[in-house]
Amino acid sequence: MEEARFLDDDFDADIDLTPLIDVVFMLLLFFILAATFSAPVLKVALPPAQTAERAEEDPSRLVLSIDAGGTLYHRDAPVSLEEIQGLLPPRPEGAVELRVDRAAPFDAFVGVMDRLRACGRSNVLIGATSD
Repeated sequence: MEEARFLDDDFDADIDLTPLIDVVFMLLLFFILAATFSAPVLKVALPPAQTAERAEEDPSRLVLSIDAGGTLYHRDAPVSLEEIQGLLPPRPEGAVELRVDRAAPFDAFVGVMDRLRACGRSNVLIGATSD
């Protein structure tokens, strides 16, 4: 009986969890930042154009995409034509960027362009790749 009590008193089995918690928080921070700066998931195969020019980046610019099936997207979320007016920034002189997949039906492109013109927007940048 004396031996069992001796073992309990001498061996202190406390483990310091502070370094483990620090590592977990660093990993959490890394994944949150990596997800924030990641590229959009929606891939659109832009058609080639010989006269394509690189447009300057503008984070306030509204970017709309049409995939190969003709579905309209804003920031990887599908939207309808009726929702475009609510997405437009308040300044009418700002450009709208439209990225259309090369396999998308032409009527989807025309529908978006028609809705943008009905909302008073004529400054539309159409995405293409340079040859």
